[in-house]
Amino acid sequence: MKVELDTFLHQRILDKCISLYKKGFFPEAAFNAMKQVEIAFKEKTGIESEKNIFGARLYKKFLGSGKSIKLNVPLGENLQKEAMELFKSTSSYYRNYLAHEEGSKVNKNICLRILIIASELLDLITASSISYTEIGGIEGLIKQDIFENKLQLSNLLSFLSTQVFPHEAFDEMFEDLILKDFTKNQYEAVFDLGLVEYHSEIKNHNLPEEPEDWDDFGWIELTAQGQKVLDQLENI
Repeated sequence: MKVELDTFLHQRILDKCISLYKKGFFPEAAFNAMKQVEIAFKEKTGIESEKNIFGARLYKKFLGSGKSIKLNVPLGENLQKEAMELFKSTSSYYRNYLAHEEGSKVNKNICLRILIIASELLDLITASSISYTEIGGIEGLIKQDIFENKLQLSNLLSFLSTQVFPHEAFDEMFEDLILKDFTKNQYEAVFDLGLVEYHSEIKNHNLPEEPEDWDDFGWIELTAQGQKVLDQLENI
């Protein structure tokens, strides 16, 4: 049976590691896969600039203490603790060996298994969320350098709450985000924290008041938590 790697590997692994694997650089591909898990995890928690925390210590701090990221566990939320241990144990077992012993024993088969394991961890990270309360609220967003100050957070929430998308076209909004000096990390953070959410619907052209050239359209609105945060910021 022929197996297509694309079926099992996370897109990040396909983009960053698979070329090394195909060229026979198995230890390098495996180590890079574990690094991609760390990078994705830091992006999710908003601590990309932290250079001195990595490996099992990284996951222990932001998973074990429950202060930042809550894993969305497809096999059941009752396995939250076990999923956390998976990150720490995998890092201790694979990453430490690859980093300190140069992975000399990692052959093609072992490398492929590591790429698949890394893909599983990346899928967990992608599906997971950060709790606004656990990250420390408004002060936590600033302390972790996600936002420069309270005004910047207020401005982003206000801006997003006005966005509507005829034909679900988003290019203009993303251009405006750049012009207003908002970052991709900030945009993703307010969604991950449950401060804003996206909605969409199909227009009913049988209603005379609706333009016929509108097919699908979407909009962003503040959640109850997002509105509460914006009210707090506007009253400061």
